[in-house]
Order: sequence, then structure tokens, then C-alpha cells
Amino acid sequence: MENCVSLNRLKNYFVETVLPVWAEAAFDADAGQFMEGLQTDGSADPSGVVRTRTAAREIYVFAQASALGVAPEGALDKAERAFANLRATAWIGGEKPGFARTINYKTGTIVDPERDLYDTACALLALAWLAEATGKPAYGDQIEELIAAMDITFAAPHGGWAEDSAGSIPRRQNPHMHCLESFLALWETDADPAHVARAGELYGLFRARFFHDPTDTLREYFGPAWEMSDAHGSGRIEPGHMAEWVWLVGRYAQFTGMDLSALTGRILQATVKLGIDAGTPFLVDETSLDGIPAKQSRRLWPQAELIKAYITQARATGEESYLDKADAVAAALFETYLAETAAGTWRDCFDLAGRSIATSIPASSLYHLWTAVAELLPSD
Repeated sequence: MENCVSLNRLKNYFVETVLPVWAEAAFDADAGQFMEGLQTDGSADPSGVVRTRTAAREIYVFAQASALGVAPEGALDKAERAFANLRATAWIGGEKPGFARTINYKTGTIVDPERDLYDTACALLALAWLAEATGKPAYGDQIEELIAAMDITFAAPHGGWAEDSAGSIPRRQNPHMHCLESFLALWETDADPAHVARAGELYGLFRARFFHDPTDTLREYFGPAWEMSDAHGSGRIEPGHMAEWVWLVGRYAQFTGMDLSALTGRILQATVKLGIDAGTPFLVDETSLDGIPAKQSRRLWPQAELIKAYITQARATGEESYLDKADAVAAALFETYLAETAAGTWRDCFDLAGRSIATSIPASSLYHLWTAVAELLPSD
């Protein structure tokens, strides 16, 4: 990718500027926990309230960056402190064990006690890379404990897991997508056959339930038995998630040795057809099945996923044109989302008229940007 000027610029900017800024500004040193995000001027969020998924993703970012040798000094220690805080504050035992959805790290209390599959997937991802970065067996023990808790707390018929400890409906593909991400991370770092099998089951669920072959679209919402209907919002399309699945299917293909490039090509083509905001290289947040925007906005995170999808397809097919497209998206990021903002931060959301409408700088986008940048780092 040496000829991809903007992709290399994004990689260097993230490693040299973004990671150090977030390791400092978004970490509460007194509590030992990461924040939900930053205020629009780049200053700390004073609330102390953070979702488990957000804290876990920040832990993951700095753990994997440490494992890859690009983290700021002291970042791994902060990641370990943050996970210890999350475990001490958010973990709920008993008949339905797992992490509470939201905590206040300033008061050390649980804000939302629901155990959520999405949060669990993110915690598992954090643990996978903490284990890899530190080599500490204790993290492996916690991985096994958390997987066992998933099977107890979110047990559900018809494949996959329940949404949360309350068994909420509709069922969603998104938490399962992140479960696949986590089991692929465990496959990459641990290679336990049990993790390989779990990843295979989740890929099978994607092919059987989430991916709609006649339209090449990813469906988001389903009924109790994964049935699609208007009542459950099955016609709502999120192009960013479609791009994310291109990346995940590509990773699954890489690990298994399967050739799934035709499938990822179909998904990517449908993503672009349905989701591109006219006159830009960017994806809108949500559309109908006919490509009409259902939300008049485009956040930063789908653009990071689009970059990953283009890179994935370039690797799968050898077609350089996909790298050119990824480079064009990266170039456009510096002119929009990464422009006119404090160093190391971003304007997280625009309306479809091109006006910034962000009211905060969420740390969730740090995770998405990092996963794109990680694709640009040397693999050895």
C-alpha cells in the first residue's frame, strides 16, 4: 500500500497523534477507567458514565496496539487498569452472570444492570487482546468464564444468543457480528479449536439468517425465530454493517483458506449501491431496501468500515482499484470528519447537506478507526 498516500497518512496520524491523545484525554487516572468519549472541544467527559461496550473497546484498542508495538507508553497498563475496574464494577454473578450494560466509574456503581450480548462481545474482544499483549494466564481464565456466562445468560432457540438477559425482541444481527469478531480474534491469538468452531457457527448463522441472497443485503432485525417482517423492522438497512461484514467474511476466509471473494464482492457492491451519499464517497447511516436514506445523517464509523471493506476486497481479488477507492475515502476524511477539530479528534456526524451535527466525540469511533488502521500495519 506504499502508493496509497492518504491511507498511509491516516495510519501515521492515528498512531502518532490519535492514540496518544485518547490514552491521555479519555482516561480517568483517578478511577482507572476510560470515558464514553470527549466533548467537542476535545476535553474530558465529566459525567463518569460509560457503557461496558465502549470501555471494553477502548481497552481492546490499546491492548492490540500494544501487541502490535504501536501503543503510547503506559497504554497497556491503562488498559489493564480499565479492565480491572470494569470487572470490579460491572460484573454481576448469580443465575444470569455477565457485565452490566452501563456503569458510573466515578461512583463505582451500576447505572443499567441489564446484561447485553453486544457488551459481552466487546468484553471478549478486549480479553482476547489483553491475553495476547500481556501473556497473563488470568485473562485466558476470564475468557472461558465469559463464554460460559454467554451460554447461560443469553441461551436462546433457533441459533445464536438472546439480545440481553431479558430476552428482548427484535433479535439483531449486530451483536452476533461482534461475537464473530471476538471469536476470530480468539482464533488469531489463541487458535483453540473451540473458538474456531464458534466462529464457524456464527458464519453459518450469517449465511442462513442475516444475509438475504435475493437482494445481497444484510438484514438487521428479526423475530424470535429469526423470521423477517415489517413489524420487526427487517427492511431497514445499515450500509456500515454491510461493509463490516465484508471485512469479517474476508477474515473468516483468510483463516479457513476458503475463497469467499465472490460473496464479499456481492456484499460490497450492494453496500455502495444502496448506501453512498450522492456526490460523496461516504455511506449514509441507514437506508430502505430501495436505497432511500432512512436517516438524514452519516456518522464517521461507517466510513472506517468502508475503508476496511475495500482493503479486504483488494486483498481477496488482487484488484488495485479497491485500494484506490479506500485511499479516496481516507483522503476525504481529512477534508471533513478529521478537519476543523482538536488534534486527535473528529467531527463524528454530518447531515446529508454536509453540515457537522456532532454533539460529542464518541470513543466508539476510536474503535472503528483503529480497526481500519490495524489493517494498514505490517502483519509480521
